Amino acid sequence: MATDGQGIAAGKRAFIAAIVAVPMVFGLSACSERMLDTGLFGAVTGADQPVSDNKSPIRNMTGERTGYPNLGTVPPRPTDLTTEAQRRQAMDGLVQDRAASRRTKEQTEAIPMPEPLPTPMAVPPRPNLQPGRS
Repeated sequence: MATDGQGIAAGKRAFIAAIVAVPMVFGLSACSERMLDTGLFGAVTGADQPVSDNKSPIRNMTGERTGYPNLGTVPPRPTDLTTEAQRRQAMDGLVQDRAASRRTKEQTEAIPMPEPLPTPMAVPPRPNLQPGRS
């Protein structure tokens, strides 16, 4: 036999379950492809999709929205491209620059040091610190 306290607790659990379940249903229905055409409520209730005469889901740009790029227009091909000979000449110039840099590095590293570096000082011994005596 259920007491009034148990009935109230069961009602609270049912209410909390409903609060949790409703957003889950709407959240899972948001993953549906049908939401794009029928909206959130149509995706949840399963309403039929509107019939379209378009053969493709991609809609043409009508020119009303000029703020968005029109992917239907393609710019002309660039005409100022380099030729194979120009690219080869640039690559040869880079190879020569790299070789000159390596030669400079070798020449710089071959310069003798004017005098030997001084030897570092010896590490001093650890201090004999005793608590209470200084």
